[in-house]
Amino acid sequence: MKTKWLIAIMCMTWVVCGYLLWDHWTERNQSLSVTMVKDETEVNNRDESNNVEENVEQQVENTVVNTATIGMIGDVLLHYPIYTYPSFDFAFAAVKEKTKGIDFLLANQESMPAGAELGLSTYPIFNSPKHIIHDLQQIGVDMISMANNHTLDKGEIGVLKSIEHAREYKMKYVGAYDSFEDQETERIVEVNGIRIGVIAYTYGTNIGSAPPGKDYLVNIIDRQKIADDILKIKPSVDVTIVSLHWGPEYVIQASKEQEELAEYISVAGADVIFGHHTHVLQRYSEVGNAKVFYSLGNFYSAQPYEYTNFGGIARLTVTKEKIGGNSTVTIEDPRFYPTAVIKDEQNRFKVVPLENAGHVIRYNDAWVENHVGVPKW
Repeated sequence: MKTKWLIAIMCMTWVVCGYLLWDHWTERNQSLSVTMVKDETEVNNRDESNNVEENVEQQVENTVVNTATIGMIGDVLLHYPIYTYPSFDFAFAAVKEKTKGIDFLLANQESMPAGAELGLSTYPIFNSPKHIIHDLQQIGVDMISMANNHTLDKGEIGVLKSIEHAREYKMKYVGAYDSFEDQETERIVEVNGIRIGVIAYTYGTNIGSAPPGKDYLVNIIDRQKIADDILKIKPSVDVTIVSLHWGPEYVIQASKEQEELAEYISVAGADVIFGHHTHVLQRYSEVGNAKVFYSLGNFYSAQPYEYTNFGGIARLTVTKEKIGGNSTVTIEDPRFYPTAVIKDEQNRFKVVPLENAGHVIRYNDAWVENHVGVPKW
């Protein structure tokens, strides 16, 4: 009897112990499963966080930002006695630091530099010495516009000689050409990783039209041609500049015709319009997406009329941000540095900052800033 009870007690003990062991094992497995899931979740979260950080870092590493300044000086019109000077280094020395500080600088070379062999001359039939090209180059001018009302003053030969001299000094030129092939060649320069395209036109010339079959000699303002030229060049560049010889002379306010043409050219896709011809300063404006300096005035001339003995240097800042295969270009910070033409101790005409010409010119920097509508730099 005792043996049976002993056996029964032992069986009960085994059952209880077995149950307890099974229960402990089950809890342990569940705990381990929870821990493993938690660990996997933390690992996944860390991986996702690391991927985001890596993507951000990669995006930052793949972001390239380039900046460049672009600008233009107004009319370079060599009256008597300016065209007789053997060098113009002295004439530009006082503003050289400002002009050379611009990464890409245009100039309106209004009197054609066909050289002495065609006979140097002043108004009304201009012809200038070729070394004006070299001396402008020395102060940082990168390209000259030769589309203006004096382009044909010396006829076809005057254009061809001027282009020959520009090539001699390796100066880029636009607006006047020696062939249809030259005219069709796009004027594109790259500055600090930013591609800049330039086209140039004039309202007409004092001599009339180019000889038959030679319309390439000078670009005349024609709305459809301008739109076509913009459409052609725009896909290849980051910035499209249009240089325009337009507007009524000696009028300090932009005309309705200028405003309408600026609107048309803006819609056609121009980014910047630099205007000249009026020989006086006109305002800056933003027309659609285009930045417009209606007229830059005279940079270097001997004109004695009201407002004609001062002008300046226009400047804009271009920023190109490239992220992967996408690029964004912005043009901002319009500035205008006022300059004046006065005579030095030797009675020679020279360009100086307007602030240094108060003894001769009654207009000052404040007047220019208010009139043009942008600050100096």
